[in-house]
Formats: sequence, structure tokens, C-alpha cells
Amino acid sequence: MAKTIEIQTAQQVVLSYDLASSGARVVSTLMDVFIQVLLLVVLGFGLGGTLLGGWLGFVVFTFYQLGCETLFNGRSPGKMVAGIRVMRTDGAALGFTDCFLRWVLRPLDITFSGGALALFLVLGSEKRQRLGDMMAGTAVVNRKYGLHYRFADLQRLHQSRNQEEVLWPQLRHIEEKHILLVKNTLFAAENYTTRAYEAALDACAIQMAGLLELEEVPANKRGFLQRVVDDYIVLTR
Repeated sequence: MAKTIEIQTAQQVVLSYDLASSGARVVSTLMDVFIQVLLLVVLGFGLGGTLLGGWLGFVVFTFYQLGCETLFNGRSPGKMVAGIRVMRTDGAALGFTDCFLRWVLRPLDITFSGGALALFLVLGSEKRQRLGDMMAGTAVVNRKYGLHYRFADLQRLHQSRNQEEVLWPQLRHIEEKHILLVKNTLFAAENYTTRAYEAALDACAIQMAGLLELEEVPANKRGFLQRVVDDYIVLTR
């Protein structure tokens, strides 16, 4: 049975992730090692054993994991293939310092021990963390997550909003799956700043405005969608 970890966002939304299995992490590591070796071979042939080739090879081999996880929000090519990623356990955005702490302890966890120490800690710890994860406050999880609201958080939200007017009472008749889609899109756009997610926000705002029979789509689409989610919670919980 998969172990899970719950991460609460600033919007009082709890995301439930399955922790990555040791098998997925091994596959990820082997895939990344293969890619590193392939890059070293390409550099070796392309630069013919020159000093520049040696330095580039050193940079690729040494900083591969740090660079990938920093640039791709906790993912390396191997992790992408395995369908896993690194996240902070407190719900905050993954930063360079977190990736650096995982990277600087990687030789002890994996390289010098042949991966034995990392495997021992992953199998024995509650959140399947190797030493680098423990120091950085991170965990490796499957990319897909479940979305739900804690009852206590809903009560607090309702109490904080019970004096405010609900802008769209007709939200009571909107299917929950539409609201969950909006919430998923808001969370994704907040954590992955790409044009694709901004386009998804625009599409969600247009569709939601149509469902609510609004004359026009509000200019602040992100704020509009967040208010839709908040009003829906107040009306239906």
C-alpha cells in the first residue's frame, strides 16, 4: 500500500501525494546516470579530449542533479520518466537552497555508499526521506495528487466569510468537479509559471463566467477564480 503525505497550501487546500516508491527512485537514479554518461560520451567525441571538454564533463557530472532540480522545479529527466518529483513537506515552493542541501549530501547518500545509505533511510523513514531530504525538509512524491479540504479549515474559512456577501449564489448548482478543476488549475499556475498554465487559467475563467451567465469575464481572472472557489465552499459546506 502506498504511503502518502499531505501538504497544505496557503489557500487552506490539502494536497495528498503518494510518496515515491524506492523502485521509482532507483529507476530515476539509473536513468539520470545513463543520461550523464551519454552526455560525457557526446562531449568526449565532440571536443576530442580537450581541456574544455574535460571541464564541461566535470560540470555535467557534478552539477547535473542540482541544475535539473533547480530549473525544473524538483524534477530531473530521470524523475520525469519515473513520474516523480521533489517537494517541500511544508507546502512552500521548492527553492535553490532546498535543492542545494539535497545535492550537497548526495555523495554521502548515494555516491560513496553505492546508494545503500539512501535506500536504508528511504525504507526506514516515515516520509521515505534520504539524508538530503531530511536536511532540506523535502520528500520525493508522485506527480499526481488528490485534492481535498480539511473540515476545520472549512469552518475557519466559513467563519471568516460569513459576514461577507456571496457574489454568485448560483454557484450552489455548479458541479463539484468543475470547482476542483478550477482549484487544480489555480494551484498548478501558482507553482509552474508557464504560458500553458496561464492559458489554462484564461480558459477556466471563460468557461466559469459562461456557467455563471456573466456578461463578461472579469479582468482579474486569477482573483475571479479564487473567489469562485471560496464562494462555492461557503455555499456548499
